[in-house]
Amino acid sequence: MEAVFARGDRRLGKVLEEAYKRGCKFDSWRENFNFASWEESFRKCNLDMSFYAHRKREKEEVFPWDIIDCGVKRQYLWTEWEKARQEISTEDCRLSYCHSCGLEDTCSEIVKNYGD
Repeated sequence: MEAVFARGDRRLGKVLEEAYKRGCKFDSWRENFNFASWEESFRKCNLDMSFYAHRKREKEEVFPWDIIDCGVKRQYLWTEWEKARQEISTEDCRLSYCHSCGLEDTCSEIVKNYGD
């Protein structure tokens, strides 16, 4: 369920409402979690959990969270995703060099104050 909602879009609002009507609340408490109710809520809303949780995402796909600008460049995030899949780390900018994530102004201030 966490993967579904982490990768979901506005269509899941209908599912949330339907699941709530079916008694799904406090679901982080195992004794209250009812997966069958969630499955039925998705069925009723004609949505597939696997579409959100398991399908491969393409580089050019528009993601639901693309409307949020946190300053970090999309290309940088994609590169980091590819590196993570290869188990390659990116060094901390404070210990090496700027990796051009998009936060250069913020990073330069952090690097300048590092160790204070």
